[in-house]
Amino acid sequence: MTFRNELIASAASQLACDYCCNPTDFLNDKGRVTLARITDNRRRCFRTEPDFFKAATMGYGTVISAASEVMEFSRELIEKCSGDELFDQKKILLINSRLARYNKVIAANNIYFLPESPYRYVSRGGLKIHFCEEDEIISQLYPIKGFNHALLYNSEGPRRDKLAACAINGNEIVGIAGASSDSPIMWQIGIDVIPRFRGHGIGSELVSALTQAVFMHGAIPYYGTWNGNIASQNTARRAGYYPVWAEMFAFDIETEKFGY
Repeated sequence: MTFRNELIASAASQLACDYCCNPTDFLNDKGRVTLARITDNRRRCFRTEPDFFKAATMGYGTVISAASEVMEFSRELIEKCSGDELFDQKKILLINSRLARYNKVIAANNIYFLPESPYRYVSRGGLKIHFCEEDEIISQLYPIKGFNHALLYNSEGPRRDKLAACAINGNEIVGIAGASSDSPIMWQIGIDVIPRFRGHGIGSELVSALTQAVFMHGAIPYYGTWNGNIASQNTARRAGYYPVWAEMFAFDIETEKFGY
């Protein structure tokens, strides 16, 4: 068994770095458990320390990266659950019952998308799009609030907003798609369109235009959202993306703001 294309193979290599395993482990129905640790080329999301518990599947086996406290429990899960069964809600309830002993809970269960390959952006016309590089994002876009799904609003740390595509209506920015440097090879795309301009295809066209631009910058674009966000998933599909993997992450129960 091999990966469908080079983009999926690259995503598997990135996940292998994040989970301290081999890319082919994501093609193995038996799954694998690894001890969580920080690696240099991991995706730089919101954590500066190893995750207590996280799991990823590309539709075959599941790889779990866990702290030493829950390694034995994680191995039991892998032995009892075949393939992607671990992402069933009943299994998550079981996981949460054990994580609660350590004041943890699964608080993010996301789907991640990759663009079709080869990718081709075709403008529908009529939408004025302006691109901003990192310095322009900080100086021109950060003063504009309300686009938190598209921009980090943070110019410090290794994860940065590298590129943004803005939809312009007159003198107003009505939508922004932003790409953050989650790792040296993968940039995550986020999208925000102000409420009164939603439902007109602006989001999917911005994502599509930014996807092409990210490729031109030598990075691989990817798109993530949570299971229940159907509107965001439809935006990804209209922009030429398809689901490739799912991940769940544990957080401290008392943490007020979840996110990954």
